[in-house]
This record gives sequence, structure tokens and C-alpha cells, in this order.
Amino acid sequence: MLAFGALLASSILWTGCEDDDDDKNTSDPGNELPGRYYVTAYYTPVEVYHGGPSQDVWGYTTIGGESGRVLLGSYPESFIGAVRMQGSGRITSGTYVGKYLNGSFVGDFWLSEFASDAYGAPLLPFLTAAADDGVLARGTRFKLKEPLLESGGAEISSTASKKLLAITWDVQDHFEAGTGGDFRIDLYIGEEDRSDFTTDNPYYVALENVIITTY
Repeated sequence: MLAFGALLASSILWTGCEDDDDDKNTSDPGNELPGRYYVTAYYTPVEVYHGGPSQDVWGYTTIGGESGRVLLGSYPESFIGAVRMQGSGRITSGTYVGKYLNGSFVGDFWLSEFASDAYGAPLLPFLTAAADDGVLARGTRFKLKEPLLESGGAEISSTASKKLLAITWDVQDHFEAGTGGDFRIDLYIGEEDRSDFTTDNPYYVALENVIITTY
């Protein structure tokens, strides 16, 4: 999902079942919602795990743009692409080492002290979730219910399933305009910790027809 604070972890467009609007905007405590949710994961890219030709990045040293548009450094092509997809990424070289480069599918880049949700608070691994207001309102807490199935009906690993099912997720982020959609939820799983993160991390999932219970 391309969350405002962190972009969509998957560019796949879900073509799941269609339901009445009244069915998708309910956050009553203890309410079990049918297996219609498309659940993906998002993360924070880390520059050191990326490669490709370096490209200059222009933008602002703060989200408010007080600095005016300046050169923020040169970064690997794949890192810049990941930042646009995920929303922010940690810089590991150059003048701004340790800061976070933020971006989106369109528009400029800016720097911050941490990867933030759509409301300016830090993203919390295995706690923060993102959804459009019409799907789950901000502050909705929910748990996933088994089975957790990927595209084609394959079950995810028991390790991933056990952890994802145990967490009470908190909706404190939302998608960038035009990138969310009906019944889409994104789960934040923390910072990238290897070059093959998106293929080797068991929590980087794309689940279909998920049942959730809200609290």
C-alpha cells in the first residue's frame, strides 16, 4: 500500500469482492468483519541495502519546506524507488546520514528525524497499520483471524502466522490519495535489514480474504 506516511508495500491492485459501503466502514468494538480484506505489509528501506546508479535528489530539509528546495544528496536508484513506494527510507551515507528521506509517487522529497505515520508520530513496527478512513477509522484496533492465505490460497509460514495473529494492530496511518481502496489494510513491519528483504522476510506478505476483529 502506499500509505501517506509509508507507501504501499505492494503495487498489486486487488480485485476482490464488491460489497455495500455500509459493510466496510464499521469499527465497533469486538466486531468480527467478514473475510474480505486484502492485507499487505510495508517497511522502511535502508540505503545500504540498495544499489544501482546514483541519482541526485532535490527537496526540502523539513516537511514544511522552510529551507527552500536544495540538493539532499545522491542515492542509489533502487533506494529512491523504494522510498517512493514505501514513503520514507533511512539514509546511511553523506551529509544527512541517519536522517530519513521521505517521498511519494509524485512530488518532492523531504527529510525527517524518523519514519512517521500520516499524523507525524513514529511508525511502530508490528503495531502501526494503515487504512483509508472509509475502511477503518483512525484509532481502530484490530486483530487478524486465521487462516492467513496468500494469493492462490497458499498458507503463509507458521512463524509469520503466529506473530501476525497475536498482534493487536492500531490504525494510525493512511494511504496516499488514490492508492488505497476498498478493504485494503497495510501492516508496518519495521526497517529493512537485508538486501533481499522483500523476498526473504516472512512478514512481508500479501494476504487475501482476511477476517478481522475490531476493538
